[in-house]
Amino acid sequence: MIARSAESAPTEPGVYRMPCGNCYVDFFLTSDGAERWLVPGDERSYTRDTVAVARHGDYPWERMYTLAHAAAEIRRRAADVGRPVDALIEELAMIAEAADAAENEEIARIVRERPTDSEDIPLADLARKFGIDLDEL
Repeated sequence: MIARSAESAPTEPGVYRMPCGNCYVDFFLTSDGAERWLVPGDERSYTRDTVAVARHGDYPWERMYTLAHAAAEIRRRAADVGRPVDALIEELAMIAEAADAAENEEIARIVRERPTDSEDIPLADLARKFGIDLDEL
């Protein structure tokens, strides 16, 4: 199991989200070519095998990009579509703003529908809201 997990770990240095979806690790090579894996908030350095032991979750490794990578990707995309970088950045900012607004609206809807702590909801109403038949319990 450890060998299989170690084989599936990234081979290109960078910052990665681990398969659990919650942990991050910075994988890099030292000047002598040795692999090192750093976990934020932990002073120790890990190896591929020790990270593989900690690998938990069924999701694939996800590479997290640096600002330099993001800038290079924006330049590449702008060149691909033949548009100025600032125009592409403005478009990306508008898309992000629209996504944030949609998320904020969804959060507001959930808050409006959530009962307040002081509000007493009859059990039958709560069961009906969640599709539970109290007679079957």
